[in-house]
Amino acid sequence: MIKQSKHNAKVRKVAGGYKSKGYKVNADVPGYKPPKNTWRHRPDVTASKGKDKVIVEVETRKSFGKDTRQRQVLRKYARKTGARFRTVKA
Repeated sequence: MIKQSKHNAKVRKVAGGYKSKGYKVNADVPGYKPPKNTWRHRPDVTASKGKDKVIVEVETRKSFGKDTRQRQVLRKYARKTGARFRTVKA
């Protein structure tokens, strides 16, 4: 549970950072509208402001090695749609 709490805290921090810069933000934590699934994967945060679109996946040290497929799919989706993709460590 501690790992998930750390993950969710980082998701909130990243989402709040984009929101404070005027981005429209969706985040996969309570208090935000969840991001839409992209190719059957749901990113932790999506943010958009004008033409700038960002997809963010937050990883703990433990999940970093396990979720490589999800990051590959999200990165490919971002490239195809003109968004930026970021991986952030919790």
